[in-house]
Amino acid sequence: MTKRSSPAKAGPQHLVLLAIDLLDSSLHYPGDHPPFENFHFDIHITSKADDEKSQVLVTVKIGVHNENITRQLGSLALNCTFTMSNFADVVRLNAAGQPDMPDDLVEVLHSTALSTARGVMFATFRGTFLHHAILPMITPGSIIEDIKQ
Repeated sequence: MTKRSSPAKAGPQHLVLLAIDLLDSSLHYPGDHPPFENFHFDIHITSKADDEKSQVLVTVKIGVHNENITRQLGSLALNCTFTMSNFADVVRLNAAGQPDMPDDLVEVLHSTALSTARGVMFATFRGTFLHHAILPMITPGSIIEDIKQ
């Protein structure tokens, strides 16, 4: 006799990336310096929901650093706007007004936003001294979302 699995939990249906908005980017050339080989990235990610539009906005902010330079070499900030057909069933706002979503949905949104940021970073920094500052692959769930108070 075959055991049947229980039905899957309700998840996002027809998840769509609606928009990618570059909010800010900057380069801070440090002057005469040998080419940079090692980069460090300061990553911040936040989410907010717009119930009226049935959208989730994920903001990614990335600072680019090098161990030999004390100041930030570059930065990038972008918004990824997502929607899904069953938004009202999956996304709830908590008492602080922040979206309360299933962990697997948060992982998908964060992973997609980080991958999108990687591509936007490459396009933005291409041909500059940060040409090789490519955001590494990041394990889903390893970035903890910044909580706005």
